[in-house]
Amino acid sequence: MVKIGRDRKIMNTRARLLTLAAVLGLALAGAAEAASVAPKLIETPAAAPGEAMAVLYSGDGGWGPLDQGVAKVLAKDGVPVLGFNSLRYFLDKRPPQALADDLADQLRSHQAKWDRRKIVLVGYSFGADALPAIVPLLPADLRDQIQSVVLIGAGPHGDLTFRPASWLNRPTAHSFPVAPAVEAMKGLPMTCIYGDKERLDICPSLPIRQVKLRGGHHFNGDYAGLGQAVAQAASL
Repeated sequence: MVKIGRDRKIMNTRARLLTLAAVLGLALAGAAEAASVAPKLIETPAAAPGEAMAVLYSGDGGWGPLDQGVAKVLAKDGVPVLGFNSLRYFLDKRPPQALADDLADQLRSHQAKWDRRKIVLVGYSFGADALPAIVPLLPADLRDQIQSVVLIGAGPHGDLTFRPASWLNRPTAHSFPVAPAVEAMKGLPMTCIYGDKERLDICPSLPIRQVKLRGGHHFNGDYAGLGQAVAQAASL
């Protein structure tokens, strides 16, 4: 009887693992299909004149309602937004310096296009974890133009390549700790925004300005309120 019970437990564990693998496989296939048709970069022009432009790195779910909601609020306040669709943008493995060089090129191009000099850098979830590894590698002249860095829903580990493990909030062999990366941005005005129901967010432990909002990782769907919090944090 003991052996039969043990065998059943082993079979149940294997079944759960196979189910999880199948779900992850389907999810990754769906992500790859969605990423293949979704744009890497999304422009949200400003509805009014101003001095600053923003860059927003999305979460690993792609350019979704939260990112769109924040961009809409900023654009309405006169801040055009260049969005990075993290689900597609980080599919290909690239070294940190290559990502920083690409960001620098995009910043210079859009500063000229939108006639803006001040820069606000925003990251949500996967994007918030990746941003601290990229910003210190920007050219000095661009770093001097950064008005604010805003991290939304930052986790303990970051990655510069999208992997299915990202959806499970589990670090991989390629992950890096986010807190030391944030420390490397010391000297820049930084704010971390998090939800009061969020369990994995490291914002409360970071030595930077903190803003606590209602809700969990998606802030109860109040993306307009989140956008206003970003604008206030960046002094826009």
